[in-house]
Amino acid sequence: MSKNYVCDGAKIECQLCTKPEGTLKVSSNQIKIQGQLFANANDKEKTNLVFQGNCKASPYQASPCQGVIVPIMWQGTADTTIQDAKALLEDSTIICGFGGSTIKITDHLQVNAPTELQPLMAPVVLPVEEAKIIKVEWKNNKIVK
Repeated sequence: MSKNYVCDGAKIECQLCTKPEGTLKVSSNQIKIQGQLFANANDKEKTNLVFQGNCKASPYQASPCQGVIVPIMWQGTADTTIQDAKALLEDSTIICGFGGSTIKITDHLQVNAPTELQPLMAPVVLPVEEAKIIKVEWKNNKIVK
């Protein structure tokens, strides 16, 4: 089964964040897929993994995730490289070194739909008419003198 690539704006999730849903912001390259920037393993900085909540692993859950997140390295990346880094796939994950939580991709944003549908053209079979006798001509090979 083929896996989808991850695009800019993909939804990510960290269970140690008080608001677990975050956004992946691509900043490592300018390569696009379906009009969106293509994520790769270099998108692993604090600025790439955007969460709005506080980290549950911090004392009193007082520290914003954005301030304490320490992304380590993406796992489960593609064999394909995009600007010298492996492309991210829908099942790629990254560990946060601060809380030890696995951050996973919940919506890769790659669209699996054709951009243009071509109409199917089947051959048209016209009805066959009944055979009609138009002219009957008898020929005889006898020579009459």
